[in-house]
Amino acid sequence: MNPNITRRHFFQDCGVGVGKIALASLIADGALGKLAAAGSGMRSGLPHHAPKAKAVIHLFMAGAPSQLELFDNKPELAKLEGKPLPPSIINGQRYAFIRPDAAVLGPRFKFARHGQSGAELSEMLPNIATIADDIAIVKSCRTTQFNHAPAQIFMNTGFSQPGRPSMGSWITYGLGSESKDLPSFVVMSTGAGISGGAACWSSGFLPSCSSMRADRSGSIGASSTATSRQVSSTA
Repeated sequence: MNPNITRRHFFQDCGVGVGKIALASLIADGALGKLAAAGSGMRSGLPHHAPKAKAVIHLFMAGAPSQLELFDNKPELAKLEGKPLPPSIINGQRYAFIRPDAAVLGPRFKFARHGQSGAELSEMLPNIATIADDIAIVKSCRTTQFNHAPAQIFMNTGFSQPGRPSMGSWITYGLGSESKDLPSFVVMSTGAGISGGAACWSSGFLPSCSSMRADRSGSIGASSTATSRQVSSTA
């Protein structure tokens, strides 16, 4: 082998081969690309129902004030202020952070109804109160997980134990991707992160093309090189 061969010599002698490589890449993005996507677990093309959303931005802001102080008024708590917990709360069970002789703490802020919908919001949300009819407040979701980590994992995956696919992984798996050159979905975690950890954006048992990785900047992106046309997830 001649050690004096430069890159110019390579392209001069192998220029046709480089063109073939480029052509193969273009073909892979077309009809043959569907076969490659099927083998990798990444859906190609549109799903059986055409998606309406162009992007998804999911803001999971752990550490916010309690919903009991923002938009979920509990008048009964005010009545029980300073009194022992009702037996129905403890129900003979032991909890890590609740003492059996603990007293009830009522809401610290006043609530009022706003808009034509009559949405109850606390005095801590004066700006949101002006758009009460333009937002949806979902109060039907509940869980028995009151510790931070299991509750965060439950919120992002639907299960309190690690090992299940996260919201971003499911959306990417179901809707596919338009590009191989960018992450399927991106998670931006601030500070030291959340107590639920990487389980909150794990791909679980879904194909590895939807799994996550950390890059040099500290932000987190999918290990597959694909951008979902639907997903831009931030947390």
